[in-house]
Amino acid sequence: MVNKKKTEADLAVEILLEGHEPIYYEVLLKEIAARMGRDDEIPTLVAIFSRLNMDHRLVYQGDGLWYFDTKRIK
Repeated sequence: MVNKKKTEADLAVEILLEGHEPIYYEVLLKEIAARMGRDDEIPTLVAIFSRLNMDHRLVYQGDGLWYFDTKRIK
């Protein structure tokens, strides 16, 4: 069996499920970067943010908060 590397969105889902509540996007991005062993400089966070926007499991709630929508799982 081949181990698949977790994507930024996979890590976001993991983090959001751990907290059971919406999380401010900057905190989420920095936690994802830390778990990936990457720095938390602006170019890194922008790249992570872009990838999160492409994943339909994650929903922007407003006021800078993101959450994981279990109804969007296929």
